[in-house]
Amino acid sequence: MQIRGFYEFGHTLDVLDTESHGFAPADVAHVDRFWTFGDMHDSSAGFVLQLRDGRHAYAEFQHWHGFEQDEDFRIDVEMLDSDALPTAPLREPLPGDEPWPPGGWSGETAHLDRLLLQGDAG
Repeated sequence: MQIRGFYEFGHTLDVLDTESHGFAPADVAHVDRFWTFGDMHDSSAGFVLQLRDGRHAYAEFQHWHGFEQDEDFRIDVEMLDSDALPTAPLREPLPGDEPWPPGGWSGETAHLDRLLLQGDAG
């Protein structure tokens, strides 16, 4: 079973709310694609989400791991134009020659969609 992005997506779903982000976890129908990156100091991920009403959103998760139990995370959400989804980059490349996103996109999202099903049951 693939676990890449599972931790980050779980936190993202936990924080999403209609007032702050324009939709709630129950509004997410499917994860279209995602990326993740992590090291000893932080982890990050981005998720292209298909909403139940046909809209698409990009949710980005940033988590700074704690040193002496001081940690923080942030979720940013951007609504996407569905016409531009398959090819449009969701962000500018990083400075220098680093590719964006780190580690590249993955379309293997069945393990993330399982989190959505668990939310429907609970």
